[in-house]
Amino acid sequence: MSFHVPVMAQQVAAGLVGDPQGVYVDATAGGGGHSRAILERLGSQGRLIAVDRDPEAVAQVRGALVDGRVMVVCGRFAELEALLAQQGVAQIDGVLFDLGVSSHQIDQASRGFSYQQDGPLDMRMEPGSGLSAADLIRESSAEELASLLAQYGEERRARGIARAICAAPAMDTTADLRRVVASTRPRHLPKTLARVFQALRIAVNREPEQLERGLAAGIALLKRGGRLGVIAYHSLEDRLVKSTFAPLLKVCTCPPAIVVCVCGGRALFTKVGSRAQRASRAELGNNRRARSASLRLYQKGGD
Repeated sequence: MSFHVPVMAQQVAAGLVGDPQGVYVDATAGGGGHSRAILERLGSQGRLIAVDRDPEAVAQVRGALVDGRVMVVCGRFAELEALLAQQGVAQIDGVLFDLGVSSHQIDQASRGFSYQQDGPLDMRMEPGSGLSAADLIRESSAEELASLLAQYGEERRARGIARAICAAPAMDTTADLRRVVASTRPRHLPKTLARVFQALRIAVNREPEQLERGLAAGIALLKRGGRLGVIAYHSLEDRLVKSTFAPLLKVCTCPPAIVVCVCGGRALFTKVGSRAQRASRAELGNNRRARSASLRLYQKGGD
C-alpha cells in the first residue's frame, strides 16, 4: 500500500503550474503525490517547496523526491511565510493546500484517526506535540464538547453524545470512544462515528485556524498571475475557503456609502473555472477518498 494516494493530482498540477520556471509550494506534501505531479511540469529552473506538519510525511517525501529542485520542510500552514523566508523565498507562483487527513494517518492504528482501527485516542498530526484527543475530552465540559461536535462535525445529536462521552469511566482508546458513541444508539452509526472523529481531529489540530493563516500567507506570497489551489473534503473547510475569497473576488471594493467607484474596479483574485472541480469517474473507482473532494483554484490579479 502506498503512503498516501493523492486526489486529482494531474488536475492540480495542470491548474496550478503556469510558469514552468517558477516557485511552487505543496503546503500538505503527504506522501509526495501532488508534489511529484507538480514537479513533472517544472523546468530545470523551477523550484518546489514541499511542506508538511507531520514528521513522518516529511521523511517519506524526502526519500521519495530526490531532486535538486525540491526542498522539503516540516511545518504548519500558519508558519508558511516564515518557512519560505528561511528558504529565501519572498514570492511564489503557486501554492496547494490539500486539507484533512492522509491515507497513511488513517491507516496507522497508533495515530488514532480512524474509528475502524483500535488504538490510542491521539489524532495529533504532530505526534507528541500538544493535547491528544483523549486529553481534549478530559479537559472539556459536556457543553464545550457538544459545541465542538456540532461545529466541526455538524452532528445534530451533539449534546447527547457529548454527555455520554463525558460520563464514561475511561476514554483512552478509539475503541472506548466507539463504544460510547454506539451506546447513544444513532440511526447510522458509521456516519455518526465519522462526524465525531472528524470533529475531534479538527479541534485537536486547530485546523480552521491553521487554514485561515495559511490562506492569508498564500494570498500575500503569490505573484500577480500566480494561483492558489485548495482541495477540501467537507463543507466546513469549503465554506471557510469560499468566505476567505469572496471579498477578494469583488470587482468593486468601495464602501456602500461611496456612490461612484474610486477603487479602480479590479478584483484582487479571479476564479479558475466557474465551479469546483471533482475527481473523474476513473479516479473515483480507484480512490474512495476522492468521492468527497472538491478542488478550487484562484488566480491573483493586479495592475
